Amino acid sequence: MRILSSEELVLVQKAIIRKEIAILELLAEVYDHYISHLEQYSELEFSEELKNLEEKWSYVYCDKLQQEFRKGVNKSIRSLRWKLIKSYFSLPKIVVTILLVLGLVALVNSIGPKNYLWTVIFPILILLLGLDLLIIFKARKKFKSLRSIFNFKSMGIWVVSAEASSLGLIVSLPLHFVGAFIQLPRIFEATDFFNNPLYLMLVTISSFFLILYSLTSYEAWKIKSKTALI
Repeated sequence: MRILSSEELVLVQKAIIRKEIAILELLAEVYDHYISHLEQYSELEFSEELKNLEEKWSYVYCDKLQQEFRKGVNKSIRSLRWKLIKSYFSLPKIVVTILLVLGLVALVNSIGPKNYLWTVIFPILILLLGLDLLIIFKARKKFKSLRSIFNFKSMGIWVVSAEASSLGLIVSLPLHFVGAFIQLPRIFEATDFFNNPLYLMLVTISSFFLILYSLTSYEAWKIKSKTALI
């Protein structure tokens, strides 16, 4: 086994760039496969073997792989989060879940829904935003060397981590509902809506699921960061 020359590496990079692979995990896998395969052959055999790889890893084949990879990642993360959510309704975590619900009911009754929004719900949303930014930062840091090898910007291709994008989307989803709790009283044109028992119950239930959502999102990221490239 030999080390490829700089000229050979450039040829490999150009060949892979033409495939327009926009998923960093897949890009890393294809690049590693090309290099490890070509290192087994001499300089005289390089061109022929590169051609063989090009026939196998065609543009159409790589495009199909990207679609399947995205679907697989999304399915994997959804399955993991659902598993984590269900764990909070089984022993021993169900004890923590019950205590959390009771604590939220007591807190919202004690300080009122309006104060509860600012002291509990919004800080949670800020933490979710922080986790989303952390996922993006970690992914970019891990893939920094790979991004420098493949200059896709000149081709107008935005290369991202499928794992990080999927997790980031899940984590940031509650941020789209930031104004919902504030706007509800205005929508129903209620002057004393914040003290309405229905609104009280809605805030309590919503905050419970928001906290559960946040905890499982963080746990999913911790698990994925050990196995995936994020």
